[in-house]
Amino acid sequence: MAAKDKYPEPTYLECGFGELEHDVIMSELCCYCGNCIAFCPKIDKKDNRPELVEYDPLCGLCYAYCPRSFLDMSAMENTIFGRLRSEKEALGIYNKAVSAQSTLSNVKDVSQDGGVVTALLVQALEDGVIDCAVVTDRDDNWHTVPKVATTAEEIVASAGTKYTITPSIIGLQMALDQGFEKIGFAGTPCQIQALRKVQFLEEPYQFGQDKIALLVGLFCMENFEYESLFQGLVKGVFGLKPADVDKFEIQGGKFRVLSGDDVHEVPISETNDYLWNGCGPCFDFSAELADVSVGSVGSGSGWSTVLTRTNVGADLYDATLKAGALEEKAISDKGLALAERLAGDKATRFQTKTAELLEKGVPINIKR
Repeated sequence: MAAKDKYPEPTYLECGFGELEHDVIMSELCCYCGNCIAFCPKIDKKDNRPELVEYDPLCGLCYAYCPRSFLDMSAMENTIFGRLRSEKEALGIYNKAVSAQSTLSNVKDVSQDGGVVTALLVQALEDGVIDCAVVTDRDDNWHTVPKVATTAEEIVASAGTKYTITPSIIGLQMALDQGFEKIGFAGTPCQIQALRKVQFLEEPYQFGQDKIALLVGLFCMENFEYESLFQGLVKGVFGLKPADVDKFEIQGGKFRVLSGDDVHEVPISETNDYLWNGCGPCFDFSAELADVSVGSVGSGSGWSTVLTRTNVGADLYDATLKAGALEEKAISDKGLALAERLAGDKATRFQTKTAELLEKGVPINIKR
């Protein structure tokens, strides 16, 4: 029996938090995107997992909005792009692929790679495309928090990849509560999937989905759990405290921790013990449902690979380029092939992981 026949797509009317907890959270499918926490006042977070704080027998929105309870990627592709991706489109549907970097010194000094995400969000804010940007910030010990940025300075201050799992969508609800009307969001592929699901599901409740004005997606192979990363690797292997870390990066197959003038690194293959378990059942490397996707893979040091996907994303990128906040160059065939290969690797890992879970009786309703 095919998986889709064995596990028919449920609806929010049939399933609630009990099913979410059984099918997703306890089965370690949860990507901790924050969607259920953000859009249901009866759910909060505890110990890196959603937790029901007030029972409601009639509500199943948490199950409906979860990107891991059921996900129909093809249906959302059709809605966004008017067609389905082909098998040759390993990075999803896009209309332009380039290498780019910010020309602004204050952005380049703090950015992860090319500073493109920061430059795009700042331009969107200045042009009125958005009136705030939901980003992920951190404290001195690298504890991450969602942040509603309303100025260019606040966006720049939150630049850089954090590398630990964060329910950043909570920040979108914060922005809605503060009355913002045109919200920009930057996040990982699973978070972009979650917000698209909120936008497109047909259900009777409205929480301000129409106020999501811009989705900037980040390339992501996997993410890490905070305690495992900092206790197991940063402290256990490198002998560093969280406050000693200036930056994380992945280069040349190495996971690197920069601390002052020192660089500590291990092969990326040796970081598997620190990964978030919920990253396994994920096939999306390049945030295929975003308006524009950005990552370092495929471009040289100090540059970012940019994929513009929707008219919103393409118009914003062009405006940022025209304003002189970005410069671009052609991405090499070799660089694009590398990004496509990693996307294929993640898709293969998804197939392997879901096969293992199905063998254990875990329902998988994620349709590529």
